Amino acid sequence: MKKIQFTLFLVIASIIMQAQVTIKPPPQPNYEQRIRNYIDTIKVVDTHEHLMNPKGIPNSGMFDFMLLFHHYADDDIKSSGMSKPTFNRLLTDSLTVPEKWEILKPYWEKSFNTAYNRVVLLTVDKLFGIKELNEKTVIELSNKIQEAYKTDWLNTVLKDKCNIEFVINDSGDRSFGDTSMFRYTQRFNYFRIDSKEVINNLAKQNKVTIHSLDELDNSLKIEFEKAYEGGILTLKTTAAYFRSLSFEDVSKEKAEKVFNLIQKSEKALPFEMVKSLSDYMMHRMLDLADKYNTPIQIHTGLQAGDGNYIENSNPTHLANLFLKYRDVQFILFHGGYPFGSELASLAKNFRNVYIDLCWLYIISPSYSERYLHEWLETVPANKIMGFGGDYHNVESVYGHLLFAKEILGNVLIEKVESRYFSEKEALKIASMILHDNAVNLFKLKH
Repeated sequence: MKKIQFTLFLVIASIIMQAQVTIKPPPQPNYEQRIRNYIDTIKVVDTHEHLMNPKGIPNSGMFDFMLLFHHYADDDIKSSGMSKPTFNRLLTDSLTVPEKWEILKPYWEKSFNTAYNRVVLLTVDKLFGIKELNEKTVIELSNKIQEAYKTDWLNTVLKDKCNIEFVINDSGDRSFGDTSMFRYTQRFNYFRIDSKEVINNLAKQNKVTIHSLDELDNSLKIEFEKAYEGGILTLKTTAAYFRSLSFEDVSKEKAEKVFNLIQKSEKALPFEMVKSLSDYMMHRMLDLADKYNTPIQIHTGLQAGDGNYIENSNPTHLANLFLKYRDVQFILFHGGYPFGSELASLAKNFRNVYIDLCWLYIISPSYSERYLHEWLETVPANKIMGFGGDYHNVESVYGHLLFAKEILGNVLIEKVESRYFSEKEALKIASMILHDNAVNLFKLKH
């Protein structure tokens, strides 16, 4: 009897809990397919890529099936046991396609399960019509890749296959890509100044002399203004790869002491000794971002490769910057993986903090789905940007976008099914996340 009573209690409690979040009427039949179809029609703003110049690919040693393995998939191939020198050999033309596959195969069989590698399979299937990877199909795949690059492949994939309207590329090479589509972000290398050599390189790059902290500030200003006049949309920092995202508000006097110490040293100093100067320069860059109304993209969460400390990239370290620079728009990358709830609290509480899901779907589809549910319940929808492929090769951008559309569809369908959103609201949010929010934030126009 007690067991029956307890079961009834759970059923009633479940109904009550569902009722507390049931807001909209039941959806009309076939809403699932209508949502997915609508997502497929949306012109996408791709907020972050590292695309290579397609002209250089045919002359590279990875102009075969390894083109799809050289970025991100390589991390899991190495994580499963392959050494870096062995993997790097696969990116040369010293081996035939069958020889490359013979070396890769045992590590592929150990790591085929990861999302990095699943996107390879999806791309191979949907873009090249090959269902499996094996010693026979890698030859066919390599041939198809080589044939594709005899065409206008970059535009075929980005425009025809992906339906991308704008792409923000993080690359020093700006000589390729349709100018109506390509936009750019820029990094500034002022956060790891640890030697006279680094200072001299900055001076040479910007054609200035740097013998004082004031002159270092001036170098940053010159570089920033040149980039701004050149039309960059946003700044970017990947500082979390080598330091904590905790940037203290350091006095000029303290930063000057560190600068002078570097100038007197004959060798590079440990980062712990120069952190104050790094912190100071971040604040000077944000002063410029504030002055010129330029958003900043910040790497948070998982770092690619090995030898990194995940705690460095916890987005909560940045809170003091959000408070001080209220008019600077901070775009936090990669869904903060694995700090999803922390990211939600920041984007919810600070009007100048935005969430960007670039790279995230191929890190973990289930994390992406779980936290997109949470973010849509906690964060204003205008502050979520839903796609950035974050790839070197255009083929994987397509595979990644397929991941993104399916996951976004899953989330919105569940939200309509539970009656949290109406179908109309779900369609609006899909458009906001994949297109409108980025257009508005970056003031994109043709």
